Amino acid sequence: MSARAGFIMCAAGIVLMCAMDAVAKTLGASFTTFQVVFLRYLGAALWLAVWIALTGASWPRRADWWPQLQRAVLLVITASFFFFAVARLPLAIVAALGMTAPVYVTLLGGLLFKERLGLSVFAVLALGACGSAIIVLGGGLQQVVGSTGEPLAWLAAILAPLTYAFTVIALKHHSKREEPAAMTLGQSFLAALLVLPLALGDWPAFDARLAGLSGLIGFLGAVGFLLLVHGLKRLPVAAFAVLDYTALIWAAVFGFVFFHEVPGPQLWVGGPLIIAACILNARLSAGAGGSVETEAAVAEMPEGEASTR
Repeated sequence: MSARAGFIMCAAGIVLMCAMDAVAKTLGASFTTFQVVFLRYLGAALWLAVWIALTGASWPRRADWWPQLQRAVLLVITASFFFFAVARLPLAIVAALGMTAPVYVTLLGGLLFKERLGLSVFAVLALGACGSAIIVLGGGLQQVVGSTGEPLAWLAAILAPLTYAFTVIALKHHSKREEPAAMTLGQSFLAALLVLPLALGDWPAFDARLAGLSGLIGFLGAVGFLLLVHGLKRLPVAAFAVLDYTALIWAAVFGFVFFHEVPGPQLWVGGPLIIAACILNARLSAGAGGSVETEAAVAEMPEGEASTR
């Protein structure tokens, strides 16, 4: 299949992942954050199991349970931060802050793999931090502390890409010996088991709407992941890196259409700064001759994102 097919697959995968975030925001009005995380990963595991059964792909191996469990812990933490934030803040705001993750991956890669970090890396980090600060504080402190729960939501939105960066590092370290679908099925199932005790408690009555959305969130996550993985096999990572930034546009569109959210000007000022930081970070990682682990982790960020939240 051609690069054009890969482009279409990746574009569709991005739309589905953004749609999944919109479903999570809708469910957040009825369920607790941990219940939404449980539904997301249990649903993804079930849909991926069906896909593996129908296609004859590899199933998770018992020997891989330990790295899958490690990633599952990080998945639960990251998704809990993300879904808590997305239920209380505009979709586009959370998406823009989430784009700082590649910069964190480079920083963590340097620390974990003992790579020397030059001034350019810290300059990129500062650029991304400036973009985040504009988004968070651009509407004034009243925007951050103006209502109950919002300060924690802003904190969760900032922490989610940081914990996501740890997940990507772990994903790259473990993924050499695991098939993508099997790896995601295993870690999704374990994530659902881990969050289940936290999800227990009062569940709302399931009507047709909530039941449909509960099944849809896992379906969108699983199909979006498969489209991204298979699209990336046919599309250069550099081309996808540009395409991936359209997630901010889709988040703004879904937020406006379904939740009547109109992002303020601080998003359109801070968002481009974060995107610029990511582009510069990718070029520095490719051209500076950094560690193989860090460079490869940055390169495979898109595939990691598909299986993270």
